[in-house]
Amino acid sequence: MKTMRRSIILAIVLAVTAAPAAAFAQQDTGGRDATTTSTVTDERDHRLLDELKARALQMIDHQLDALGRLRSAIGNSAHITDDHAVQLLGDISAAAADLEQLAREVEAATTVPEVWQLIRQIPGFQIGNVLAPKTHQVIASDSLVAFGGKLDRFAAKLEGLITRAEENGHDVDEAWRMLEDMNGQIAEGVRSADPVAESVIGLQADDWPDPGQSVLGAGRRDLHAAGQSLRVAFGTGKGIVEILRNLFDAASDV
Repeated sequence: MKTMRRSIILAIVLAVTAAPAAAFAQQDTGGRDATTTSTVTDERDHRLLDELKARALQMIDHQLDALGRLRSAIGNSAHITDDHAVQLLGDISAAAADLEQLAREVEAATTVPEVWQLIRQIPGFQIGNVLAPKTHQVIASDSLVAFGGKLDRFAAKLEGLITRAEENGHDVDEAWRMLEDMNGQIAEGVRSADPVAESVIGLQADDWPDPGQSVLGAGRRDLHAAGQSLRVAFGTGKGIVEILRNLFDAASDV
């Protein structure tokens, strides 16, 4: 009887002590799972923030590289005017400074929404839509005008040679006709190219799409037409040279 009573008491004691222990173990495990989940979430958010910031800085670097190429294009142009170069380089420097400031803000950002807001500002610089095409059009405009000047001097030399050939009794009527055409082609080319630089150089980012798109489109068409006219003029000049080469008295001068 005593043995049975001791067994019952021992079972009750074990049951009473086991229940709190199990409850405590359950509470401890639950707390540890919550902490782990929170840590994983924080790490994931931090990784996303770092990846987004790296992407934003890469986009900014791409724009800065484009600005560097524009600087090189201006520096390598033999015919861009000083005034045009100064104005374009000023626009490029201003855009670069703004992009560098944006990069600093990206690096200082502490949340994903902050970085997204900064990324959305990058296309607003309109470097590919406005600054790059207007820079190339200004360079092309000044270069074509300079080429027109060279063709003018070439035409003047041809005029002197045709005159000498005529004085020596040669038939140069066709050469005179071609020279007149050449001078008209030169004038048309310069007339188309010259205004383009001034029409596009003042365009800024906030001019896109209107009026920037239409102004740059017109500039592109005018430069294409100017290039064609000047190429035809040069070809006409070479044709006059061929005529003069057949005139023995003028051959050595040509």
